[in-house]
Amino acid sequence: MKTGGLSLEQAPPLSIPASFFLTVPIGILIAGCIMLVMGIATLSSPWMPHTLALTHVGTLAVLAMGMIGALYQMTPVIAGKAVPVARMAHIVHALLLAGLTGFIWQLLGGPAIAMSVAILCFTLALLTFLLPLAWALLRCTIKNETVQGMRLAVVSLTIIILIGLAMTRGYVDGGFPANRVLWMQIHLTLALLGWVGGLIMAVSWQVIPMFYLASSVSKNTMRWLFGLLLTGLVLPLVSVLAGGEINNSLPPNQLAAISALPAALVIWLLHPGLILRNIVRRKRKRSDASLLFWKAGLGTALLMIPVAVAALLLPDPRWQILFGWLAIWGWAGMIMHGMLSRIVPFLVWFHRYSARVGFEPVPSMRSLLPQERIKTGFVLHFSSVVLGVTAIVKQADWLTRLSGLLLIATAISLAHMLIHVLKKR
Repeated sequence: MKTGGLSLEQAPPLSIPASFFLTVPIGILIAGCIMLVMGIATLSSPWMPHTLALTHVGTLAVLAMGMIGALYQMTPVIAGKAVPVARMAHIVHALLLAGLTGFIWQLLGGPAIAMSVAILCFTLALLTFLLPLAWALLRCTIKNETVQGMRLAVVSLTIIILIGLAMTRGYVDGGFPANRVLWMQIHLTLALLGWVGGLIMAVSWQVIPMFYLASSVSKNTMRWLFGLLLTGLVLPLVSVLAGGEINNSLPPNQLAAISALPAALVIWLLHPGLILRNIVRRKRKRSDASLLFWKAGLGTALLMIPVAVAALLLPDPRWQILFGWLAIWGWAGMIMHGMLSRIVPFLVWFHRYSARVGFEPVPSMRSLLPQERIKTGFVLHFSSVVLGVTAIVKQADWLTRLSGLLLIATAISLAHMLIHVLKKR
């Protein structure tokens, strides 16, 4: 494992990232329960409240929780600047949980006041999280490509939360922003390509060489990818500022989607291709089960552009549902699951055993989490993705409920894995 250039001594207490990481299986469990109880209603139309609830459980309770925990961990270690008052992360965590509870409750039929509470909690969480993190990322002396990617992801997160809060307010008083479909497209683009995709790309540049001894992507290639990604994120915003009048022959939301093509090419074609190539050519040939998640997630990414085109141009709503399912549970969810199975054992070993090296026998990092546990989680997660795709295509209620059961099993497996590692002393 290569740790050169990392400020490991500035790592936050283990309890900070662990609290967010432990929420990820809870989010997967809730998603599975929604599918098990609601059935095909969750996978029939992208505009149904049940589908919106399932989508945001995936993006907020699963992806965002894992990514925020990772940012608290990576910012001081990679950027070399500690996040001020880092223990306020526990307040952020509590506010996010409260906001998620109100948001999902209202979408599933709860009172309107639940959405108002969610808006308040999300706003406070945004301020409590972003202000200290932004200070650390802006003041850090290390300005490598990973740090630039983290900055871009955080900027994207800020914008999508502001748009999301405005959209969420519409459920309370009907005051949706003008040209709602266009704003939803911007929200989707920045969420998947800027926030999720930007952070996955930035993290991969660090963790793939570090944990798997694969070759690093050249700095020149990183800069080109970053520039294309930034271009693809800015152009849709330009289409908004232009009021969708740049090309009257296209609907504004389609124009915004087409404008994001450079970013889509980076996140769902060029970056996955490069990382998969480096994984295949890696120096360390020893089997590592966590790589199964990376390979499956990056392989799914290569499917995203054709599915996105079909979702944008074809009237069948199944394409839009399929796009969301593959993006959240296939691409990003797989990579998130894989990173947790590799990073959490490293954090536990670093915090609890590294100082004892040379003074007494300590367990190896690999021994903290048996490979069979990781493989079990992979089989469950991958099976749920495949079965979910089948349920969407066939619009079969029983397949949807079975997919929900597999997600529940995946959540239990992941929770058991995390607890097994975190209880090591």
